[in-house]
Amino acid sequence: MGIERETPMTLAQQQAGAIAKRVGHENEVAMCQWLNETIGGNHIVDGGCLTKQDIIETNTGVGYSLKSVSKNHTQCHLTSTARWVDFFGIEGDLKAWFDQFFGIPGQDVSEGGSRQHRLTSEQIESDLNQKALDWFNENRMGIFDVIVRNGMSDTPVQFMIWYTKTDGERRLINIDDLAEMVYNGEWILRGTTLHFISGGTKMFHLQMKGSGKKYTSGYHGMMFHIYN
Repeated sequence: MGIERETPMTLAQQQAGAIAKRVGHENEVAMCQWLNETIGGNHIVDGGCLTKQDIIETNTGVGYSLKSVSKNHTQCHLTSTARWVDFFGIEGDLKAWFDQFFGIPGQDVSEGGSRQHRLTSEQIESDLNQKALDWFNENRMGIFDVIVRNGMSDTPVQFMIWYTKTDGERRLINIDDLAEMVYNGEWILRGTTLHFISGGTKMFHLQMKGSGKKYTSGYHGMMFHIYN
């Protein structure tokens, strides 16, 4: 079964995307000015779609990740399952779990049982679920490094700026503080998601990107969200 091709974007969608990109850049520039005024230094917009860096301080090289949110959580990492298992060297039964839980682009691993063409944890063998959950918890610090600190291109950030668009609040979060919380937390497997809890607080959730049959960019990808 071949992959259903993504529907080309309409002119309105292209224009909306261009506007969002421009507004995002203007927000990054405003954050640089805020950092210069509050902590000093020379902060500039720097980074790319494959890095975690949005802003750097040119004298020290300190990197910042900017999260502009309207809710209490936002996406922090999205990657294909294939790239994820390759990056972490996942093979065998564990790889099979990733293929089942997140699905495979262009293939229906649910044999018609799910419009999303994936399996829920209830449909996967319990031993395999346990093996996957053990892997997530044994590798929780490595996972954190990928989804928050370094990405997959080893471009580390030392701080995260949490900007709430509704009220303009800005918070500077030390990545090491988040790492300490992750060290003391654990991943929990739900029916269609994984949640990371530390000290009774949800820090992350992981879900499959996509909700319909039609294949779109990132469909069946691993989408991580970070919580305030």
